[in-house]
This record gives sequence, structure tokens and C-alpha cells, in this order.
Amino acid sequence: MQTLQTCTPARLCYLHLASKEPQRQIDFYRRMLDMEGLAQPDGSWILSGPQRAMLVSPADHSGLLAAAYDLGDQARLGELRARLNENGCAVEDIDSPLLEPDAFVLRDPQGRQTIFGVSRIDPGVDRQGMPGRLQHVVFQTTELEAMIDFYVNKVGFTVSDNVVDEQTGQLMTCFLRSDDEHHSLAFFRGSKNEWDHHCYETNEWNDIRDWGDRFAKERITLFFGPGRHGPGNNLFFMVVDADRNRLEFSAELEITDAARQPGVWPQEEYTLNSWGRAWIRS
Repeated sequence: MQTLQTCTPARLCYLHLASKEPQRQIDFYRRMLDMEGLAQPDGSWILSGPQRAMLVSPADHSGLLAAAYDLGDQARLGELRARLNENGCAVEDIDSPLLEPDAFVLRDPQGRQTIFGVSRIDPGVDRQGMPGRLQHVVFQTTELEAMIDFYVNKVGFTVSDNVVDEQTGQLMTCFLRSDDEHHSLAFFRGSKNEWDHHCYETNEWNDIRDWGDRFAKERITLFFGPGRHGPGNNLFFMVVDADRNRLEFSAELEITDAARQPGVWPQEEYTLNSWGRAWIRS
């Protein structure tokens, strides 16, 4: 089976956020994540920092509008578009200030938008700031099996690990990869459909310390962690931004071979945080 990882590897490159108080949100990411701001004619702002970017648009609600993945070059983007068309996915052209021409967007059965394109951001440009590459995005869903079927069998993500309720046998969480990193997308079974969090991958444990110290100086307390996840084996902690969106900082995320079979983990605190207490979605 052709997958993103084996044929058209894709990496998360930016998020498009809606915000009821965009200036406060922009100020947060400029101050806390070393992101430079550039106003756009439609009232949106481009925020960019070291290996991370964001588009923030004023709206009557706050949350995630779309997650965008970089294919690296136009040939791979065209190959992916053809494969999605063959799989019956409806794709639409999209203009983005952060992507080259020919980018496109697709919607999953619950309406989430995923953008695929080729990033305009030159990775060779040295942007000053603490290390933290935008790396994954996670959702809660009331229709977990349907979401996995769509993203695996239609789009081409690969299952890295599943978390299962051992008493009922019900699947609770699924971690999906689009390149060699353990996951760039994940879904938790939840009571509602919402954006769960997004994550920045750092270089090492000391970076986790330094990010934690930065938030501490601003009296921003940790929402979850520090700890180590079972699936992905990564160190982490979470905080919230100005709109109360959850963001994670991670290190040592597992590199996953394409031939690796999906792992199975029990639904328990130790799986989500082997160091201590965990946030269990329900």
C-alpha cells in the first residue's frame, strides 16, 4: 500500500488559527515562542519563528481552522494529489501566503481541514529563538474508527500505536505518522469533536527545561507534565496559550521504520505518562 511515509512524506509546517482576540494571541506567540509577526491585507497575521509558523485570523470563535503539511517539492505534491483523487477524496485549490502555488485542502468526514502544499519558508534561514519545530496536531473525536479509516485508507497516514481499553477492547487513541517520526497526527476518543493540542519538538531534554523556565518566568503554569509518553517515548509538558488552546513541548520522539507493525498499549495513566499522573480524555 502506498503511504505518505513511503511515497510522499509530509511534515506539519503551519497551523491556521481563528481567534476572538487575535492581538492577544499574536502577542503571546511573539513573546513566548519567538515568532515574528507580519500583518496581512485581510486582517490575518503570519507568525514565523525557528521551524514553526502560524496564520492567525480574527473570528467570532477561537480554535484551529486548518493544519498544513509540507511535501517538500512540487513533484511529490502532484503525486499525492493524484493518489487522493484516485481514492475518492475531494480536494480544493487553496491560496496560502505560506505555501507555493498548487496547494490544496481536503476535509475529513467531520469537517476538519488538512492542507497539503510546498512551504515557502526557507529552512536555511536562521531565525533567532529557542528550538521547537512544529511537529504534530491532535484531535478528540466521537467517531474514532471512521477518522482512522479516512486518514489511513484515503489519505495515506500509517498507524504507529493504538491505545485500547483492556476491559472492553475498545480503541481509545490512535497515533498516525506521515513520515519517519512516530506521529504527526493523533486522535483520542472523546465526548465531543474538538482540537486537543499541538506540539513543538525540541532538540533535547535541556530544551524542555529551558522552555519550562521561560513559561515559569511569565507565571504560566504547566497544564500536564513534565513526563514521558509511552507511545512515541517522548519527554513532554503542556501549557495553554492566550486563547486556552493547549500546546505541548517534546523531545526524543521515536523515529519509526516504515515496516514497523502498530503497537498496542493499555488505556491507563502509565501509558500516557510513565512518570506520574496523566490527563485521561473521556
